[in-house]
Amino acid sequence: MVSNTRGIVLHQLKYAETSVVAKVYTELYGLQSYLINNVYSKKAKIKPNILQPLTLLDMEVYHKEKGGLQRLKYATAINPASKLQTDINKMSLSIFLAEVLYRSIQEEERNPKLFEFLLAVIELLDKTEDKISNFHLVFMVQLSGHLGFIPSMQPSAKHCFFNKRDGIFETIKPNHRDWMDQKSTTIFNELLSRSFSDNMELKITSDQRFNMIEHLIAYYKLHLDKMPEIKSHKVLQAVMN
Repeated sequence: MVSNTRGIVLHQLKYAETSVVAKVYTELYGLQSYLINNVYSKKAKIKPNILQPLTLLDMEVYHKEKGGLQRLKYATAINPASKLQTDINKMSLSIFLAEVLYRSIQEEERNPKLFEFLLAVIELLDKTEDKISNFHLVFMVQLSGHLGFIPSMQPSAKHCFFNKRDGIFETIKPNHRDWMDQKSTTIFNELLSRSFSDNMELKITSDQRFNMIEHLIAYYKLHLDKMPEIKSHKVLQAVMN
């Protein structure tokens, strides 16, 4: 069946000499893998530059209901002038956000709320002129809500420990190692109330920021079955600093 859908590029893997398999989160079919032939040939209909992380695509696809490797008939970038591919900070953020999505989304089914959330995030990141040092922290917290494991914000978490394993705030240190120290717990609790537009009102150091992203990655791994390792946050930290 041939159909049209919008999609968000998350990842690509070289396949043979001139082709790639692209992981795309689509509006109609959720996360899909598309074989795209002859991307690196001179006569390519689909150029590799539109397969960068978080590029929005208008796609014509051959869709098989049984899943597996799908085929892409045609695609064009909806946001060809995006700063996500030219601004070094936004480019690094895009790589990290795309990796988080690629590693954490496992559903091959339609999820309109998640797709619209991602569209809004990409548009905001592309257009914002403000500092974006905490953008990825807010993103991971809000995405956890769409994935089903965001905790409830506490009126005060100053003297609490966040139990990452159970997803709760506790006044007594948990008897296992999956918890945040009191300072990180306070920062995490404040992130639960932050929007993307006021992310920089959270005043934290670069070390605290890196520590928090590692806590969040660990939290994801505890709540998502067999989630692979995320590595691009280390590159992001170096660029953002």
